[in-house]
Amino acid sequence: MIDSHCHLDYCDDPLAVDPSLTAIISVGTTLVRCRATVALAERFANVWAVVGIHPNDAFEAQEAEVRTEIAALARHPKVVAIGESGFDDYWDRVDQATQRQSLRWQAELAAELDKPLILHVRDKQNGEQSSKAAAAMLRELGWHKGVLHCFNGHPELLEAGLTLGWSVSFAGNLTYPGAQALHAVAKALPADRLLVETDSPFMTPVPKRGQRNVPANVRYTAAFLAALRGETSEQIEAVTDRNATRLFGLPVAGGQALSRVLN
Repeated sequence: MIDSHCHLDYCDDPLAVDPSLTAIISVGTTLVRCRATVALAERFANVWAVVGIHPNDAFEAQEAEVRTEIAALARHPKVVAIGESGFDDYWDRVDQATQRQSLRWQAELAAELDKPLILHVRDKQNGEQSSKAAAAMLRELGWHKGVLHCFNGHPELLEAGLTLGWSVSFAGNLTYPGAQALHAVAKALPADRLLVETDSPFMTPVPKRGQRNVPANVRYTAAFLAALRGETSEQIEAVTDRNATRLFGLPVAGGQALSRVLN
Protein backbone atom coordinates (compact mmCIF):
# COMPACT_ATOMS: atom_id res chain seq x y z
CA MET A 1 0.00 0.00 0.00
CA ILE A 2 1.23 3.51 -0.88
CA ASP A 3 0.42 6.74 0.95
CA SER A 4 0.72 9.22 -1.90
CA HIS A 5 0.85 12.38 0.27
CA CYS A 6 1.80 13.04 3.88
CA HIS A 7 4.02 15.31 5.96
CA LEU A 8 6.37 13.07 7.93
CA ASP A 9 8.31 16.04 9.24
CA TYR A 10 5.17 17.04 11.16
CA CYS A 11 4.51 13.54 12.49
CA ASP A 12 5.72 12.90 16.02
CA ASP A 13 4.50 9.29 16.13
CA PRO A 14 7.59 7.02 16.13
CA LEU A 15 5.63 4.51 14.02
CA ALA A 16 4.76 7.07 11.34
CA VAL A 17 7.29 5.52 8.96
CA ASP A 18 5.42 2.24 8.73
CA PRO A 19 7.59 -0.51 7.17
CA SER A 20 4.45 -2.32 5.99
CA LEU A 21 3.80 0.45 3.47
CA THR A 22 5.50 -0.01 0.12
CA ALA A 23 6.06 3.72 -0.23
CA ILE A 24 5.34 6.92 1.67
CA ILE A 25 5.42 10.17 -0.27
CA SER A 26 6.37 12.95 2.17
CA VAL A 27 5.85 16.57 1.16
CA GLY A 28 7.89 19.57 2.29
CA THR A 29 6.10 22.91 2.51
CA THR A 30 8.89 25.42 3.20
CA LEU A 31 12.60 25.37 2.45
CA VAL A 32 13.42 24.24 5.98
CA ARG A 33 10.81 21.51 5.83
CA CYS A 34 11.96 20.42 2.37
CA ARG A 35 15.46 19.89 3.74
CA ALA A 36 14.02 17.78 6.57
CA THR A 37 11.83 15.82 4.17
CA VAL A 38 14.72 14.94 1.87
CA ALA A 39 16.74 13.87 4.92
CA LEU A 40 13.90 11.51 5.91
CA ALA A 41 13.85 10.08 2.38
CA GLU A 42 17.59 9.45 2.63
CA ARG A 43 17.12 7.73 5.99
CA PHE A 44 14.19 5.42 5.16
CA ALA A 45 14.08 3.16 2.10
CA ASN A 46 10.29 3.39 1.68
CA VAL A 47 10.10 7.20 2.02
CA TRP A 48 10.18 9.49 -1.03
CA ALA A 49 10.18 13.27 -1.04
CA VAL A 50 8.32 16.13 -2.69
CA VAL A 51 9.83 19.62 -2.48
CA GLY A 52 8.24 23.01 -2.97
CA ILE A 53 6.57 25.93 -1.22
CA HIS A 54 3.02 25.74 0.14
CA PRO A 55 0.66 28.54 -0.97
CA ASN A 56 0.34 29.73 2.63
CA ASP A 57 4.11 30.30 2.58
CA ALA A 58 4.27 31.63 -0.98
CA PHE A 59 6.12 34.81 0.06
CA GLU A 60 9.13 32.54 0.65
CA ALA A 61 9.13 31.61 -3.03
CA GLN A 62 9.87 35.22 -3.94
CA GLU A 63 13.39 34.84 -2.58
CA ALA A 64 15.98 33.91 -5.23
CA GLU A 65 18.05 31.84 -2.82
CA VAL A 66 14.99 29.80 -1.83
CA ARG A 67 14.19 29.02 -5.46
CA THR A 68 17.80 28.07 -6.13
CA GLU A 69 17.95 25.61 -3.23
CA ILE A 70 14.52 24.10 -3.94
CA ALA A 71 15.57 23.57 -7.56
CA ALA A 72 18.74 21.83 -6.34
CA LEU A 73 16.81 19.62 -3.91
CA ALA A 74 14.35 18.75 -6.68
CA ARG A 75 17.17 16.98 -8.52
CA HIS A 76 17.81 14.61 -5.61
CA PRO A 77 17.22 11.00 -6.72
CA LYS A 78 14.57 10.46 -4.04
CA VAL A 79 12.55 13.56 -4.93
CA VAL A 80 9.63 12.44 -7.08
CA ALA A 81 7.48 15.56 -7.47
CA ILE A 82 7.27 19.33 -6.99
CA GLY A 83 4.90 21.15 -4.63
CA GLU A 84 2.61 21.36 -2.94
CA SER A 85 1.64 24.64 -4.54
CA GLY A 86 -1.67 26.23 -5.49
CA PHE A 87 -4.25 28.50 -3.91
CA ASP A 88 -5.51 28.82 -0.35
CA ASP A 89 -7.79 31.63 0.79
CA TYR A 90 -9.09 29.75 3.83
CA TRP A 91 -6.45 31.35 6.08
CA ASP A 92 -5.99 34.61 4.13
CA ARG A 93 -2.26 34.57 4.83
CA VAL A 94 -0.97 35.30 1.30
CA ASP A 95 -2.58 37.28 -1.51
CA GLN A 96 -3.64 35.43 -4.65
CA ALA A 97 -1.14 37.22 -6.92
CA THR A 98 1.78 35.96 -4.81
CA GLN A 99 0.34 32.45 -4.74
CA ARG A 100 -0.04 32.59 -8.53
CA GLN A 101 3.63 33.56 -9.00
CA SER A 102 4.73 30.73 -6.71
CA LEU A 103 2.59 28.20 -8.56
CA ARG A 104 3.91 29.31 -11.95
CA TRP A 105 7.51 28.93 -10.81
CA GLN A 106 6.88 25.46 -9.38
CA ALA A 107 4.98 24.35 -12.48
CA GLU A 108 7.89 25.49 -14.65
CA LEU A 109 10.31 23.57 -12.42
CA ALA A 110 8.12 20.45 -12.64
CA ALA A 111 8.04 20.72 -16.45
CA GLU A 112 11.79 21.28 -16.63
CA LEU A 113 12.45 18.13 -14.58
CA ASP A 114 9.51 16.15 -16.05
CA LYS A 115 8.06 15.55 -12.59
CA PRO A 116 4.47 15.73 -11.32
CA LEU A 117 3.17 18.93 -9.76
CA ILE A 118 1.21 18.56 -6.52
CA LEU A 119 -1.69 21.02 -6.33
CA HIS A 120 -3.13 22.30 -3.05
CA VAL A 121 -6.51 24.05 -3.15
CA ARG A 122 -8.48 25.21 -0.12
CA ASP A 123 -11.44 27.58 -0.29
CA LYS A 124 -13.09 29.62 2.40
CA GLN A 125 -16.14 27.87 3.81
CA ASN A 126 -18.90 27.93 1.16
CA GLY A 127 -16.51 29.66 -1.25
CA GLU A 128 -14.84 28.67 -4.50
CA GLN A 129 -12.37 31.46 -5.23
CA SER A 130 -9.29 29.27 -4.84
CA SER A 131 -10.80 26.38 -6.82
CA LYS A 132 -11.70 28.65 -9.72
CA ALA A 133 -8.28 30.29 -9.68
CA ALA A 134 -6.58 26.90 -9.68
CA ALA A 135 -8.72 25.60 -12.56
CA ALA A 136 -7.92 28.67 -14.67
CA MET A 137 -4.22 28.43 -13.83
CA LEU A 138 -4.03 24.74 -14.75
CA ARG A 139 -5.53 25.47 -18.15
CA GLU A 140 -3.09 28.34 -18.61
CA LEU A 141 -0.02 26.35 -17.58
CA GLY A 142 -0.92 23.24 -19.58
CA TRP A 143 1.42 20.92 -17.63
CA HIS A 144 0.15 17.39 -18.13
CA LYS A 145 1.57 15.61 -15.09
CA GLY A 146 0.15 16.35 -11.66
CA VAL A 147 -2.10 15.54 -8.72
CA LEU A 148 -5.22 17.24 -7.41
CA HIS A 149 -4.15 16.62 -3.83
CA CYS A 150 -6.81 16.09 -1.13
CA PHE A 151 -9.39 16.78 -3.82
CA ASN A 152 -12.26 19.00 -2.70
CA GLY A 153 -14.86 17.94 -5.30
CA HIS A 154 -15.04 21.21 -7.26
CA PRO A 155 -16.37 20.35 -10.77
CA GLU A 156 -14.47 23.01 -12.72
CA LEU A 157 -11.19 22.07 -11.06
CA LEU A 158 -11.87 18.39 -11.72
CA GLU A 159 -12.56 19.05 -15.40
CA ALA A 160 -9.34 21.05 -15.78
CA GLY A 161 -7.28 18.35 -14.09
CA LEU A 162 -8.78 15.43 -15.97
CA THR A 163 -8.43 17.20 -19.32
CA LEU A 164 -4.70 17.59 -18.66
CA GLY A 165 -4.34 13.96 -17.63
CA TRP A 166 -3.86 14.61 -13.92
CA SER A 167 -4.48 12.18 -11.09
CA VAL A 168 -7.02 12.80 -8.32
CA SER A 169 -6.04 11.97 -4.75
CA PHE A 170 -8.52 11.32 -1.96
CA ALA A 171 -7.67 11.88 1.69
CA GLY A 172 -9.47 11.08 4.94
CA ASN A 173 -12.23 13.62 4.25
CA LEU A 174 -13.60 11.17 1.70
CA THR A 175 -14.73 9.02 4.64
CA TYR A 176 -16.71 11.80 6.33
CA PRO A 177 -20.50 11.33 6.25
CA GLY A 178 -21.16 14.85 4.99
CA ALA A 179 -18.91 14.50 1.92
CA GLN A 180 -21.70 13.29 -0.37
CA ALA A 181 -20.60 15.32 -3.41
CA LEU A 182 -17.07 13.98 -3.02
CA HIS A 183 -18.45 10.44 -2.81
CA ALA A 184 -20.16 10.90 -6.18
CA VAL A 185 -16.91 12.06 -7.77
CA ALA A 186 -14.98 9.13 -6.33
CA LYS A 187 -17.50 6.64 -7.71
CA ALA A 188 -17.32 8.04 -11.23
CA LEU A 189 -13.61 8.68 -11.75
CA PRO A 190 -11.64 6.53 -14.22
CA ALA A 191 -9.64 3.93 -12.30
CA ASP A 192 -6.34 5.04 -13.80
CA ARG A 193 -6.65 8.50 -12.20
CA LEU A 194 -7.20 7.33 -8.60
CA LEU A 195 -4.78 7.92 -5.74
CA VAL A 196 -5.22 7.73 -1.97
CA GLU A 197 -3.37 9.67 0.71
CA THR A 198 -3.44 10.54 4.39
CA ASP A 199 -2.10 14.11 4.43
CA SER A 200 -0.72 13.02 7.83
CA PRO A 201 -0.77 14.22 10.52
CA PHE A 202 -3.94 15.96 9.33
CA MET A 203 -7.25 14.78 7.78
CA THR A 204 -7.62 11.60 9.82
CA PRO A 205 -10.15 9.19 8.25
CA VAL A 206 -13.05 7.48 9.96
CA PRO A 207 -12.81 5.40 12.21
CA LYS A 208 -9.71 7.18 13.56
CA ARG A 209 -11.14 10.69 13.18
CA GLY A 210 -10.24 12.88 16.14
CA GLN A 211 -6.82 11.26 16.51
CA ARG A 212 -3.54 12.40 15.01
CA ASN A 213 -3.18 10.86 11.56
CA VAL A 214 -0.41 8.49 10.41
CA PRO A 215 0.41 7.04 6.96
CA ALA A 216 -0.86 3.55 7.84
CA ASN A 217 -4.40 5.01 8.01
CA VAL A 218 -4.36 5.25 4.22
CA ARG A 219 -5.87 1.77 4.27
CA TYR A 220 -9.10 3.13 5.80
CA THR A 221 -9.51 5.64 2.98
CA ALA A 222 -8.72 2.96 0.42
CA ALA A 223 -11.30 0.62 1.95
CA PHE A 224 -13.94 3.36 1.93
CA LEU A 225 -13.15 4.18 -1.70
CA ALA A 226 -13.43 0.50 -2.58
CA ALA A 227 -16.86 0.25 -0.95
CA LEU A 228 -18.06 3.35 -2.82
CA ARG A 229 -17.01 1.81 -6.12
CA GLY A 230 -18.30 -1.70 -5.37
CA GLU A 231 -14.82 -3.20 -5.33
CA THR A 232 -12.68 -5.01 -2.81
CA SER A 233 -10.00 -3.29 -0.77
CA GLU A 234 -7.43 -5.48 -2.49
CA GLN A 235 -8.57 -4.31 -5.91
CA ILE A 236 -8.41 -0.63 -4.97
CA GLU A 237 -5.03 -1.03 -3.29
CA ALA A 238 -3.63 -2.66 -6.43
CA VAL A 239 -5.04 0.10 -8.65
CA THR A 240 -3.91 3.03 -6.52
CA ASP A 241 -0.48 1.49 -5.92
CA ARG A 242 -0.04 0.96 -9.64
CA ASN A 243 -1.12 4.53 -10.39
CA ALA A 244 1.21 6.03 -7.77
CA THR A 245 4.14 3.93 -8.93
CA ARG A 246 3.66 4.94 -12.53
CA LEU A 247 3.15 8.64 -11.78
CA PHE A 248 6.06 9.01 -9.34
CA GLY A 249 8.39 6.50 -11.02
CA LEU A 250 8.84 4.47 -7.85
CA PRO A 251 11.21 1.51 -7.98
CA VAL A 252 11.24 -1.62 -5.85
CA ALA A 253 14.00 -4.02 -4.87
CA GLY A 254 15.85 -5.35 -7.88
CA GLY A 255 15.02 -2.30 -9.97
CA GLN A 256 11.62 -3.51 -11.15
CA ALA A 257 8.79 -1.05 -11.41
CA LEU A 258 6.05 -1.84 -8.91
CA SER A 259 3.51 -1.42 -11.70
CA ARG A 260 5.07 -4.39 -13.46
CA VAL A 261 4.88 -6.47 -10.29
CA LEU A 262 1.18 -5.64 -9.91
CA ASN A 263 0.27 -6.29 -13.55
